[in-house]
Amino acid sequence: MKDSNKIEKGFLFSSKVPQSIIIGVILIIIITLFASGCSVDSSTGASNMQDKNNEQNNGQAIEDTSIAAESASNTESSSNEDSGTNQETPVTSEETGSNNSSNEEVTINVYYSDQNGEYLIGEARILSGGSKYVDAISEMMKEPIDGSLVKLIPESTKINSVIVKDGMAKVDLSKNFVDDRFVSDTTDILLIYSIVNTLTEFPDVNSVEFYIDGVRLDVLGQLDLQEPYFRKSDLIKKD
Repeated sequence: MKDSNKIEKGFLFSSKVPQSIIIGVILIIIITLFASGCSVDSSTGASNMQDKNNEQNNGQAIEDTSIAAESASNTESSSNEDSGTNQETPVTSEETGSNNSSNEEVTINVYYSDQNGEYLIGEARILSGGSKYVDAISEMMKEPIDGSLVKLIPESTKINSVIVKDGMAKVDLSKNFVDDRFVSDTTDILLIYSIVNTLTEFPDVNSVEFYIDGVRLDVLGQLDLQEPYFRKSDLIKKD
């Protein structure tokens, strides 16, 4: 029995087993272990890289969401500003700086020329509302009730605006007011004072300036209009 063990042991470690085989086996074992370790490291590295990429993608998604939200907020704010701008009150044909109620009725005279072209004669009109100054001039462009009177403002005239502030009425008319009028020095005087005397019928108007399509009218025929015009009662024909 002892001899048998010795024989087997001696065979395993016998010098007759080629040393190159042993070395080869050892190398195979080492290579196998190394390859296994590299595979684990590669798998772990790939997993870590994937996690890192996921984190970057998540971070980018959050950043993109934040940018999108900010952009939407800015767009909404801009839209609100535009909406606020679009909702501004439109410019009206008339403004007033007086404290009188715009809806209060007032009776005034609107002035026409007499049939001889020498004096102004008034006809009563009842006006009210925020456009009463414009309405007064519009009445002057209509045919007078008294058929013997003559209207002075050309029918083609457009009333751009009448702005009353601090007792001053700024009357802006179209160019037709100048071009289509009856040209005469006397008529020019009656034309200008028919408007001045009509508007100064309102308690809050003391003087009048004239504009043509937004540009100050300085001269009409021989009349110098650079200064405001005040009421001229001596042109009104007495009863």
